Amino acid sequence: MSYEKFQSHWQNSRFAALGAAFPVTVAPMVGLSHVAFRHMVRHYTPEGLNPLLFTEMLSTRRLPFERIDRVDELRVMDQESHFVPQLLGNEESYIARSIEKLMPLEPWGFDINMGCPARQHLKHNWGVRLLGDPEYAASIVGMTRRYSSRPVSVKMRCGQDKADPDFLVRFTDGLEAAGADWLTIHARTQSQKHKGEADWSLVTDLIPRRGIPIVVNGDIQTADDALHLLQDVQVDGIMIGRAATARPWIIWQIAHRLGYTTPPAAFPGQTPPETPEEEGRAFLDAMVLYCELLDQYFDDDEKKLRRLRFHVINACKWLVFGHSYYSHCMKSKTLAEVKAMTLHSRDTYHFPMTRRINLL
Repeated sequence: MSYEKFQSHWQNSRFAALGAAFPVTVAPMVGLSHVAFRHMVRHYTPEGLNPLLFTEMLSTRRLPFERIDRVDELRVMDQESHFVPQLLGNEESYIARSIEKLMPLEPWGFDINMGCPARQHLKHNWGVRLLGDPEYAASIVGMTRRYSSRPVSVKMRCGQDKADPDFLVRFTDGLEAAGADWLTIHARTQSQKHKGEADWSLVTDLIPRRGIPIVVNGDIQTADDALHLLQDVQVDGIMIGRAATARPWIIWQIAHRLGYTTPPAAFPGQTPPETPEEEGRAFLDAMVLYCELLDQYFDDDEKKLRRLRFHVINACKWLVFGHSYYSHCMKSKTLAEVKAMTLHSRDTYHFPMTRRINLL
C-alpha cells in the first residue's frame, strides 16, 4: 500500500474522524509509560506524526488530593500534546475531580481502565473486575463522559476466564451507548494476564458491530504485526504495549513501511533500524538516551534506578543474550553506572534483537 493510498483510507476512517492523528498508539503501562518513556518514543517518531501515547494508570481516589507538579506519574513534556491519562476508579465525585485536576495539562482525551488484573484493584471493583457487571461498567463511562470535554475511551480485555464473542458484543453495546468515543480491546482474557498469544480475531470480528472505533491491543510485537492488522484486516487502530520498550522506534518502522519517508528530527536522512543487528545497537543507543531522560525528568536517584531496571526487565526479553545486559543493570548502583556500562556495551558487544518472542 502506498502512503497516498494509506492516507486516503486513514482520513476516511472512524478513528481519524475522532481526531486521532495516526492509527498507532502506545499503551498505558504501570511503571513504564511515564514521561521519560513517552519522550523516548517521540524521539524516534517521524516528524509530522502525533501518535496517542498513554500515561501510567492513575488512581482517581488519589488524584484530587495530589499536587500535579509533584506527582511523578503526571509529569509531561513541555507542550506535550496527544497524551491520554488513564483513570482507574468507579466513583463519580472522584472521577469528576480527577478530570478537573488534569485539564490544565491539556490532555487529548481520557481513558478508563477496565483491563488491569492486579489483585489490589479487583477488591475495589476497579480494572478488569468491571467486566463482571456490564451495567455498572457503562455507568462509569457515563460518569466520565459527563465531566470530560475531550474524547473518552475504555481499555478492556475480551473476557474474564474465557473469551466470549457474544459477551464482548453485549458489553461494548453498553459502553458505546453510555458515550464511549472509542474502545481498545486487549485480545486476552483476565486469566491470561499478559501471557500467551492474543486472539486478534475476537477484536476484528467486533469492529463491524460497533459504531465507534475499535483499537486492537495485545501481542503486537513488530511492524509486520502492525501492518497485517492495518492493511490486511483494516482495523481502526492498534495499540502497542511492552514491545515498545524494546523497540521505541516501532512507529517509525511502521510509518516508513507505509511510505512515510520523513524521519524523526533526531535522525535526518536516515531510515529506521531493521536488521537484528541494527535493532540491537539501536536499543543500546536508546538506553543511553533513556538514562538521560530519567535524569531530566525525575529527582530521586533510587527511583530513577528502579524505573530503569523495570524497563530493562521488560525490554531485554527481545534481545539475544539480553540476560547479560539485564544482569549488569541489576548490579549497577547508580544510573551513571548503567549509562557508562551501556556505552561500553554499545562499542564492544553485539546484542541482536529477535523479532518475536513468547510473552510470559
